Amino acid sequence: MKKVFSIMLAALLVMPAMAAEKETPEEIANKDYTSWLPQEGDWSVGFALNPVTAFVGNMFNNSINNGLDALYGQTMGTNGVLPNPLVSIMGTYMITDSWELRLNVGFGINYKSTNFYADDQQALLLDPLSQAKVVDQSRRADYSASIAFGPQYRVGTRRVQGIFGCGLLYAVGQNSNQYLYGNGISDINQTPAIAAGMGVGYVSPVSYIPQARMTQTTVAAIHRIGLYGTVGVEWFVAPKIALGANVNLDLHYDLESARNNQYEGWNILTSQVDTYTEKVTPAGHGITFSTDNIGANLYVAFYF
Repeated sequence: MKKVFSIMLAALLVMPAMAAEKETPEEIANKDYTSWLPQEGDWSVGFALNPVTAFVGNMFNNSINNGLDALYGQTMGTNGVLPNPLVSIMGTYMITDSWELRLNVGFGINYKSTNFYADDQQALLLDPLSQAKVVDQSRRADYSASIAFGPQYRVGTRRVQGIFGCGLLYAVGQNSNQYLYGNGISDINQTPAIAAGMGVGYVSPVSYIPQARMTQTTVAAIHRIGLYGTVGVEWFVAPKIALGANVNLDLHYDLESARNNQYEGWNILTSQVDTYTEKVTPAGHGITFSTDNIGANLYVAFYF
């Protein structure tokens, strides 16, 4: 399906160029492209072409990794903190023939649960030859969302238009890991077996819990708010269909919440299972002025 879509899109972009070859330079120069361009009341949807360009490029280097994995724009400068959205929708609405409002909305939800076998120690206590197993589970969750909104101004009456704009941007992200264990902690088994694949072991967070296993790591919501400016062009390859490219400049403020780890273990003072929260990283903030990506920087737009 991905390859079929890419072939259809390539044909859509090539057909206008083939048709143009039949026209003389004079006919092309004098042709009226008014009907090709967006007008007051039109609206558009756009999709990033980054996956398509990678697909086309791989066709010429014998790569077998050809596919359209995602048609999306990114959040504004993730820096390994804000996860990329799985879906990003870019749209515009023409207020006049020259002024438009642009909106880019992105969101991402990544969730993965991985299971591992560990020896069932309660069964082994009853039968040393038991082959029974319990399941340890590792859960990873990433959430992100972004929005960019602002006005844009168009110049040009031919097939190529320049676009200048600015606006507000906001993004939020959070990620966490959770660990669930099949063997419970008790007074007779204070350090039950953990599946090797879980990648965690026992630590001594405090003196009254000499051995504890991790149950969760959390980065609370990270917020980003700022301003952006954009300069770009759109080349109309067919009526109401354009290839676009832009560059962005943004100034944003990041507010990062504190990171904590949670553990569980046997409390030798109370003789029961207890939990402990370890403060790993305090909250922080910062300001960035850069040319981060905001939405789709190389895209195809359809006007209606």
